[in-house]
Amino acid sequence: MAESGLFVTEMQPKTRERSGAHTRQIGIALALGLIVLLGAFLRFYKLGAYSIGNAYYAATVQSTLTSWHNFFFVSFEPGGSVTVDKPPLGFWVQAASAYVFGVNGFALAFPQALAGVLSILLLYVMVKRSFGAWAGLVAALALAITPVAVSTERNNTVDGLLLFVLLLAAWAFSRAVRSGRYRFLLLGTFLIGLGFNIKMMQAFLPLPALYGLYLFGAPHRWWKRIVHLAGATILLIAVSLSWAVIVDLTPPEKRPFIGSSQTNSVLELIVGHNGVSRLGLQRLLSPGGQSPAGSNDPCQVPPAARQPGQSGPFPSEPFPQPSGRQPGVVPSGPLGSVPRSENPPQPPSGPGGSVTLQTGGSNEVGQPGWLRLFTAPLVTEASWLLPVALLGIPLVVAVIGWRWPLGEKHLSLLLWAGWLLPELVYFTFNSGLFHAYYLIMLGPPVAALVGGTAWALAQVWGKRPGLGWVLAALIAGGTVAFQVVTVRAWPGYVGWVTVASLSLLALGLAAMALVRCVQRRFWGGRAALGIVLAGTMIAPLLWSGLTTWNTNPDVWLPRAGLHTIDRDRRTELSAEQEKVLDYLLKHTEPDSYLVATLSATDAAPYILETQRPVLTFGGFNGGDDVVDVGELAQMVKEGELRFVLAGQELAHRKPEISGWLNDYCRVVSVPGRSRSLDVLYDCDDAG
Repeated sequence: MAESGLFVTEMQPKTRERSGAHTRQIGIALALGLIVLLGAFLRFYKLGAYSIGNAYYAATVQSTLTSWHNFFFVSFEPGGSVTVDKPPLGFWVQAASAYVFGVNGFALAFPQALAGVLSILLLYVMVKRSFGAWAGLVAALALAITPVAVSTERNNTVDGLLLFVLLLAAWAFSRAVRSGRYRFLLLGTFLIGLGFNIKMMQAFLPLPALYGLYLFGAPHRWWKRIVHLAGATILLIAVSLSWAVIVDLTPPEKRPFIGSSQTNSVLELIVGHNGVSRLGLQRLLSPGGQSPAGSNDPCQVPPAARQPGQSGPFPSEPFPQPSGRQPGVVPSGPLGSVPRSENPPQPPSGPGGSVTLQTGGSNEVGQPGWLRLFTAPLVTEASWLLPVALLGIPLVVAVIGWRWPLGEKHLSLLLWAGWLLPELVYFTFNSGLFHAYYLIMLGPPVAALVGGTAWALAQVWGKRPGLGWVLAALIAGGTVAFQVVTVRAWPGYVGWVTVASLSLLALGLAAMALVRCVQRRFWGGRAALGIVLAGTMIAPLLWSGLTTWNTNPDVWLPRAGLHTIDRDRRTELSAEQEKVLDYLLKHTEPDSYLVATLSATDAAPYILETQRPVLTFGGFNGGDDVVDVGELAQMVKEGELRFVLAGQELAHRKPEISGWLNDYCRVVSVPGRSRSLDVLYDCDDAG
């Protein structure tokens, strides 16, 4: 009996320990499940119910489903005349989704929304490895409610997919450092190369942090680390440029024109429109210090004419073998001298209601400067928790101290701070072309550093409760104050956001003070600290909710919160355009171009409605020199094209084509159509 009693006495602590660990695991799993469900709800609730998304990208996916030729080259329109101004991988994924679900808003946004949910799980795993499960949960929650992530991943822009691929690359680099296995380094660079084939140079933003992580953390001699990185870089370049080189080596007459390029080259597109123009260095591309005329918006593309005499059916079956038609040779010289407006005039936005924004410009991203990310219009996208992340960096450094070789937490801090800080500099001072939704790149590092800050605060509180309480009050209180000032621009929300945030903050701080008397104060302190941090997440949760419930979001250029679509950038045909379409369908052959337009914006709704080819001879904004007047006349003569829909910008953008239309084509009066700025030309007699 004594032995039995002794046995029980000795086993009880172990049993309680196992039971407590099991309970904690269940609690962590439940918390993670709730966070993932929240993130999924914010991204999937009525996904695609309000619009097909960015019509330019949607038309591209529609066109890729018409032939393998259009699929490989990511042609913007079914005629195979011009590519989208992005690499193919993101649109290939969307095409696969559309092949299963049809071309609709849900199918096109589904890959990004799914990638967003998976990113939450992956970030939890990575932060948990370094700072524990509790910090991982905080980081996962922070990413789940990041407004710019919600708005972008509910859209058919490909940035959400890119972000997930980059997080996978970061995971692979981390595995390479921990295990010392070279294959994980190669996997990481391979994934970055895939990211490059989703969004080009944007995929390289975290590259310095990832290379630094391996250089300072891999368990090898210095020379071996450098050799490993050199070999991985060769793979990175090979994967990144694989599609671009194949396309550029394809004869121009056998492929579409490269949209938004100056010289009909993907490599030039990488360096130019998707390279230096993003850095505000367009002047470097042209003689005399002038910006080139082809600086398109990133939601856009230019088209090219087919070779004269090439006609025939446009395949409608999903992914048939490419037809014998081949796009014609398109002029590859520099664009005309007429400058293109990168930042058109935009209406002012008022507080407390919907905001209508147009492409680019200071009304969308503000002016370069130190406070750019902390003031309107960008402050509501990804900056809600930025103070916690920035203030947490020195705190984590102070807690973990210095050691060599670097430990797990040191390397994690190197990764996330190395990812965040250079991007903050880029977005703060960049005068080039970028949009508000690019700030999704800040989501993972900010969220991870919020988790790291939570861990550091818990460590300080566990050892020096008074100091921990003061630091929590300063960091969380300062962040809440910043959020309240931000929300003041929306009077309808500032009151209850202030009450909810301050109430949680006060409750958590009070609990931290009281729990010092509890025996297991460390875990009790974490629960109280969690309430404090919850106070900082009310405002971003609100803004993400407003994004999800927005019934009229800006799908061309995703924005978080109350921003609505610019009605000048439609995703569907207006009543007037419907009448034009009826006329065109009655007077054109099914195997010919439906119509020609100056821009891709004008063409996209017609492509989505009819799945017919629509020639956009001026690119998205009308400045691309894709089809000259002689080639346009030849297409008319060969019966490939009859109608041209010209707006008020045609004479300014393409004066030669405008003059030819006035001389050789007649203006059509569409039955039932009221007076419109767009003029429909019938060029049947010109042929």
